[in-house]
Amino acid sequence: MLSIQVDPGWVTSSLLLWLRLAALFFLTPVFAGFKGPTSVLVILSLALAGLLSAAWQGPHAAPPLTLGGLFMGGLSEVFIGMVMAFGVHAAFAAFGAAGQIVDLQIGFGAGATFDPITRGNAPVFAAALGSLATVTFFAMDAHHALMRGVAFSVAQIPPGTLPRAMSADAIVRQFGAIFTLAVALIAPVFVVLLLLEAGLAVISRMLPQMNVFFVGMPVKILLGLGVLSATASMLPAVMGRAFASIFVFWTQVLR
Repeated sequence: MLSIQVDPGWVTSSLLLWLRLAALFFLTPVFAGFKGPTSVLVILSLALAGLLSAAWQGPHAAPPLTLGGLFMGGLSEVFIGMVMAFGVHAAFAAFGAAGQIVDLQIGFGAGATFDPITRGNAPVFAAALGSLATVTFFAMDAHHALMRGVAFSVAQIPPGTLPRAMSADAIVRQFGAIFTLAVALIAPVFVVLLLLEAGLAVISRMLPQMNVFFVGMPVKILLGLGVLSATASMLPAVMGRAFASIFVFWTQVLR
């Protein structure tokens, strides 16, 4: 007669780790555009949790099998997953912030289009850069690094254990990286359009009868798109820095 023995420690660790992965997957923008059933992500996170728990060489550190111990362990795992998701969100938010700056400068901010990442309305460049960031994330094999980062989090903070004091400086730096990377992404376009705005301001003072708004709008669109096309080769390097900031943040905050 076939008998199957299941390690209770593995089951408990897998379920607790599943909460961490579920919080990461459902809150990260990488899977925000997933159109399939929610159950697919649930099953995927549960399967990964079981595999990671089984492959982990350390002891299955789980809280006592009491209601209070499981509840505290579950809260700890959800909190860790939310902190990890924040690092991913901060990197992707840089692309949205860069797109909004360009939209505001060019004039596309007056209109909006559907953003498949956030599933809401967003300006044209913000939606385009957000979609480009998701495609580039998988093209650069950053999703493989994401899985290695999850395994690193398991080694640093085993399932069911309470996290140590996390570095507030790392969280602040990751938040500040949103604006730093956003400016780095569209720096040439931003500078050129800023100079154009200054030139249009001088023209409006010299020729007050000219409607600078209607004259400058097509000029800003053509010049902005031209500079963005000419400097598109710079984007992969900055995108790589943005994605690398995710794992630097995880390394600092999960010590």
